Order: sequence, then C-alpha cells, then structure tokens
Amino acid sequence: MPENNVTIKVETKEIERMFNQLPKQVNKDTIWGRYWRKVTKPLVQTTESQAPIAKRNIPYPPDKSLTIARGTLKKSIGFFRTRASKGDIHGAYVGPRVRGKFKKNKGGYYGAWVEFGDEVMHFGKFRSKGNKFMTRAWNAKGASVNQDGVKEAGKIFDSAVKSHTKRMKFGSLGY
Repeated sequence: MPENNVTIKVETKEIERMFNQLPKQVNKDTIWGRYWRKVTKPLVQTTESQAPIAKRNIPYPPDKSLTIARGTLKKSIGFFRTRASKGDIHGAYVGPRVRGKFKKNKGGYYGAWVEFGDEVMHFGKFRSKGNKFMTRAWNAKGASVNQDGVKEAGKIFDSAVKSHTKRMKFGSLGY
C-alpha cells in the first residue's frame, strides 16, 4: 500500500526559530496550534468541497440498526490536533474527524475507506472504488499552505508578543 501521509516541512526551521524567541511564559504549543489552524484553512475548505456525498444513507457496520446519514463525511472534515501531534512535533491534521460529536455512526471514520477503498480489503472480503478526495484537495491547496506559512507565522508571532506585553503589566499575576 503506498504511503500517502503528507508532512509539511514549511521552512519550519525559520518558523521554529521565530516561535522559540517568544518568552517562556507563552505556551508555544498553543502558538503552533494557532499557526496551523490559520494556514490550513484553505485546505480544509477545499477538502470539504472535494468530499463525496453518498447517494443514500449507509448502514453502520457494527450495528445495522444505525445508519450513517448522507453528507456526514463532508460535515466531519476539519482541522484537529491530537495528543500525538502536540508536544515536540507541533503538528496538526486536516481530514475527517471521528471523535466528539462525530463518533460512531455520526463520524467520518469511514473517510479512509472512501479515500483508499481500492487499496484495502473491506472486512477481508471485497474492495470498493477509491475516491481520492483528500489527495485532490492537497494537490489543489498544498502549495498555498507552504507559501502562506512564513507570512502568517510573523503575524501570529506579533500577536503573541503583543498579548504577552499586555499581560506583563500585571507582573507574574498576568499568567
């Protein structure tokens, strides 16, 4: 199975150097979260527009009495961070969400089946037709994520410094 994980190395060294200059009181992971949320907005919108809508409701495999409503995959597309993407990595994800209000039959957990349906066996029995909606979205907007990265990082850095300066008026009580 081909590896389709996309990792962005958007001049991260330069951005990381910039964010490391922030005072120690500022939570750098929060700043990285703001950064990724901002620069991936066009990618999220394109992915939502590329997501296919089923012709009818789909039975939820573990419990046939439940169904997955039409358009659920499209609604579940968004930006999210996990414990694994935070910390040292300072990363984020764009794609179908599967937790919170999108869990079980209301989630986009089957987004991978739609994307990679022709490459994997479903329940060990059959293959479906793949619809590479995430790949098409990345090909359309991936370059803009890279290009806008440094400019947006500067704005977010300035905002964080301004916020820190305001909070320091109150001394250590500001934090």
